[in-house]
Amino acid sequence: MTTRDDLHRGTTRGAGWLGLGAATVKGSQTVVLLILAALLEPSAMGVLALGALVLNVTSAITDLGTGTALVHWRDDVERAARTALTLSLVLGLALTAAVWVIAPWFADALGAGDVGADVLRGLILCLPFISASAVGHELLRRAFAFRRRVMPDIVGALVGAAVSVVLAVQGAGVYALVVGQLVQAVLALALLWAVAPSVRPGWSRSDAAGLLSYGGHLAGGNIVSLLMLNVDYVLVARLLGVTALGVYSMSFRLAYMPVVLIAVVVCGAAFAYLCRLEGDEVGRATDDVLVMLLGLVLPLYVGMLMLAPQLGLLGDQWTPGVPVLRWLAVYGVLVSLVQLAVIVLNAVGRTRTGLLVNLFHLALLAVLLLLMTPLGVTAVGIAQSLAAALTLAVAVVAVQRHVTGFDPRDVLRRTAPMAAGVAAMVVVGELAIVLLPWARVSVTGLLLVGTALLLAYVAPSALLARRRGAPLLQVLGVRA
Repeated sequence: MTTRDDLHRGTTRGAGWLGLGAATVKGSQTVVLLILAALLEPSAMGVLALGALVLNVTSAITDLGTGTALVHWRDDVERAARTALTLSLVLGLALTAAVWVIAPWFADALGAGDVGADVLRGLILCLPFISASAVGHELLRRAFAFRRRVMPDIVGALVGAAVSVVLAVQGAGVYALVVGQLVQAVLALALLWAVAPSVRPGWSRSDAAGLLSYGGHLAGGNIVSLLMLNVDYVLVARLLGVTALGVYSMSFRLAYMPVVLIAVVVCGAAFAYLCRLEGDEVGRATDDVLVMLLGLVLPLYVGMLMLAPQLGLLGDQWTPGVPVLRWLAVYGVLVSLVQLAVIVLNAVGRTRTGLLVNLFHLALLAVLLLLMTPLGVTAVGIAQSLAAALTLAVAVVAVQRHVTGFDPRDVLRRTAPMAAGVAAMVVVGELAIVLLPWARVSVTGLLLVGTALLLAYVAPSALLARRRGAPLLQVLGVRA
């Protein structure tokens, strides 16, 4: 019989593998984007941001939540997987054709021109390969086979990034990223077929109904989440232009990276874990996951706040993104917690409530963006933080209502060392500005001050760990 401790260890190992995969995929993509940012104007980066927007939204639509539903499935999962694959492939091919046709009109409407249409058409060719991968990914997550789950993505990302870098250095411009993304999508699917259980398309009407019944709200939530992540791009492009979009998108990508590398990873592993618990155990496990999440994201975002001026290392054209990055760092902490709350609600079967939380976030964000975007890209960052803060308040109320055993007071007690570490980071960061003005925007300053901030965060927790005779990682919320 699998115990809670067994599940906890499996989740921790799974989070580690998912973290490695996310770090490799997003890290390699970020390296490529930074290289392109140094070679191209912000307007070109804005065009790439629009292409990524379309690919991300269509990817969420093709899934329909049926892939995630397989993790929770209680019936014949192999038969259901065949139906899920059919749904995903048919929708993926249809959306690819539709985007290919409307790409010139869409690019022209947002001021991206012919190059924007080419980028949209190139990136949308990745969609059928992404759609075909989704079911295999979720079957491996259901089986806690996280190592096999991430290896195809890691290899695909590294090869794709290498192709993009070579092409970028040779002067291919925005097309370097398009070709690299295509290589990554094709290779990742081929490798997944080599390590995952073989799934062929099939059809069962009852399975389709069951998958869509559970996954429908999840798909809605995923689409709403992607709209939240991209409605700002559309409004900035429309109201402020693609140059402003390039500056904003660079700041947003950097600020959202810890969400992808940590929050998405932790929540992705925790979902499979929480689905196997009942009653008060769900609430207690939520406490554990929340403390772990805070212990990992807080130092990264506080460091981002203090080191934001280093964005100028990419060139003077990127300095307007510094205040945006700082506001989006606040947003990153808040949205990480919102994401965990929605995952917990989904795990206890409250998928509709999770969808409503996301819809509230989207509606609030849309209103704030319409009011504040004309004021500039910094105002967009402020709008993001305000919307996330109010949504988090609503999400906490929903979790307390539907999840028994959740104890916020226990979370506050266990996160006290982190609060001390954050305070120490702020003090060290402010002292660095006064004592080391030459290090504000320099590679040396980035390395020196960044190391000092990390030590400042760890030191209070290390002292507390020594007093308690406990491992440092456990004090920081990470338990093996």
